[in-house]
Amino acid sequence: MVQHPTDIAKRTHLIVEVTPRWREFVSHQGTDWTTRTLKQTLEGHWVRFTGWLFWDFEHAHNAENTNPGVSSNWRATAWEIHPVTQIKICPGTPQSCD
Repeated sequence: MVQHPTDIAKRTHLIVEVTPRWREFVSHQGTDWTTRTLKQTLEGHWVRFTGWLFWDFEHAHNAENTNPGVSSNWRATAWEIHPVTQIKICPGTPQSCD
C-alpha cells in the first residue's frame, strides 16, 4: 500500500497482510479476498484497511524507518497492518471513508 499513486519506490510501501484465516472467515460471509480479486478491485483506489498494528521485527532491517537509506529497503516501516480485518474502498478521497 502506498500513500499516493505516484509512490513507486518500494521504500514508500506500507505492508498490509490478509491472512488465510481472515480470507476464509470473510468467504463465509460471501466476500472474496483472494489475491486476484483484491488486486483487481483495490489497485488504483483509495482504500481503508482495518486490522491489528503489528511490529514485524524480522523485517526491521528492510525498512526505511529503522534502516534508513539502504538501497535494498523494500518497505517504509517495520509496522504493518497484520492481519487485515476489514477493507473499505473509499468513494473518492480518503476523507470520504470517514
